[in-house]
Amino acid sequence: MIAFLRGKPVHFGSQTIVVDVMGVGYEIQLSERYRLQLQSESQNEVTILTWLAHREDSMELFGFESRQEKELFLLLNKVSGVGLRTALAIVSALNVAEIVGAIAGNQPKVLSRAPGIGQKTAQRIILELREKLAKLYPNVPVALTEGPLEPGVQEEVEMTLLALGYEPDEIARAWGLLPPSADMSDADEVIRFLLNQLGA
Repeated sequence: MIAFLRGKPVHFGSQTIVVDVMGVGYEIQLSERYRLQLQSESQNEVTILTWLAHREDSMELFGFESRQEKELFLLLNKVSGVGLRTALAIVSALNVAEIVGAIAGNQPKVLSRAPGIGQKTAQRIILELREKLAKLYPNVPVALTEGPLEPGVQEEVEMTLLALGYEPDEIARAWGLLPPSADMSDADEVIRFLLNQLGA
């Protein structure tokens, strides 16, 4: 098993990156979110967590931004009717906190934001993974709000909190405490409230 690769990015595809590791080029499948991040940073060297999918007729490397994203991808891949491509589409469309919160709080509409994920598939994901995620993230009682919070604001808030070092389960738990009266169009206000809930 290849746990991670460290090397220089030499090519970016639509959902792939080729990393030169001591003269050998490894093509890695990535979420669109992570690929864009790596491409914008233009680093001389990157370290990417990986997982090798071994089939009878092919082998593919998948790369992940964090251990949590890798764990979720592997769990999603095991859900009936999901598979590798759909699992990758989900972690491309939603970040870790969104996925964990949606499954924990039984909110299929959040998962349905990913391309190719209908209500039935989203409900199947929740049914098969809710108990497993409860063991991995025991402090997540509810999902992310589906209220008037705009997707762009939601992503800005979550990326800010992740950058500050908070874990996805902490962020999802804090979302559940957001009152209906909060101004969900103001990212700064939402961040201040969540930081207060997180004890910052």
